[in-house]
Amino acid sequence: MAKKSKSRKLKVKVANPPERMLDAMNQVWLAGIGAMSKARQGAPSVLHELIAEGTRVQMQTRDSAEKMLGGLMGEVKSTLNSSVKQVKSQAGDALDNLEQMFQTRVHRALTQLGVPSAEDVDKLSHRVEQLNASVNKLAGNRKPALAARSRAVVARKSSAASSHAAL
Repeated sequence: MAKKSKSRKLKVKVANPPERMLDAMNQVWLAGIGAMSKARQGAPSVLHELIAEGTRVQMQTRDSAEKMLGGLMGEVKSTLNSSVKQVKSQAGDALDNLEQMFQTRVHRALTQLGVPSAEDVDKLSHRVEQLNASVNKLAGNRKPALAARSRAVVARKSSAASSHAAL
């Protein structure tokens, strides 16, 4: 009775590019060992062909590995850049919040001590300017009236002095 041998197919699960690259390198290695075996059997021209083919495959593998590595590096770099931007944004927001809390607490403390705020000082300055303008306006209207009264008082005093002198 002859046993039937079932050929087992090698199933390779390739999950990511590094595993694929390692698998390709393993196949190249095995091809090289097979080539050495054939070369020992006496085919020098086959050896030279295999060396050329091995060199070509090695170059292709190296190029594809460099491309994959470059792509991965680009992805890592962009991920890091976006993470750095996010952290900077969060730090800026935290600093703004801290500054706002500080200003609020200082304002509250100054208010409790009775220190007027800059807004209060501005309002008072504006009110003082308005009052000065009103006083100047009133003083401008009174000057002619005061001058007339002063002349009348001086005239009365001089007429009274002259009438006293005549007596």
